[in-house]
Amino acid sequence: MRIVSDIIDFMFPRYCPICKERMSQDEQYICFNCLSDLPRTNAHLIDENPIEKLYWTHLPIERATSFFFYDSLESRQTIYFTKYFNDPNIGKTIASVMAEELQETDFFAGMDMIIPVPLHPKRQRSRGYNQCDFIAEGISDVTGLPVGKGIVSRIVDNTSQTHLLSSERKENVENIFKLMHPERIKGKHLLLVDDVVTTGSTTISCGRELAKAEGVRISVVSMGYAGKKFLNHDNR
Repeated sequence: MRIVSDIIDFMFPRYCPICKERMSQDEQYICFNCLSDLPRTNAHLIDENPIEKLYWTHLPIERATSFFFYDSLESRQTIYFTKYFNDPNIGKTIASVMAEELQETDFFAGMDMIIPVPLHPKRQRSRGYNQCDFIAEGISDVTGLPVGKGIVSRIVDNTSQTHLLSSERKENVENIFKLMHPERIKGKHLLLVDDVVTTGSTTISCGRELAKAEGVRISVVSMGYAGKKFLNHDNR
């Protein structure tokens, strides 16, 4: 009943982790204002967009996009809370909004399965979860695409990419993934999901391992894009 919800909301108010403002009953994990303030890349609306070009010559790439630019305070805080504050549902909520916006185009057309970039087991035990699993689930809730877990594993607990140069990033992620079940993805169009893409090195490394399965095609999506900013449909 609405009156019960009103009482609970009054007694136990919820606050947006980004702006610290009180949230309404209709808002979950992050407020509508912060969601709308995330600076969209709209890369999926651009032919041969700069994010897709990161993967050219590296993967059998079909499409690639990121939801928002990583250069704003709201963007960085969103990723930070998703990864480190034990609240991955923020990522799931934002991923659902991202999927709803992408679904207005043909971005998901022909895709068969979502593959979250895996964490090394040691790091996942330490954190308690893989944020990419929650991002994948948010997309799945909207699209109905199944999430394929355990198909590829991270076998090396490599150094964080955050403070590495472009050349160091590529070397840091070489041979850190292993394809475990090629039979489950044979001939499929996979959507590879990460939290942030900068140079694409991690998703390229993971994608190359997935591409060892026969007939695989790959698309990539991330919440954030931390590479060089480009003109989009909002800031031209």
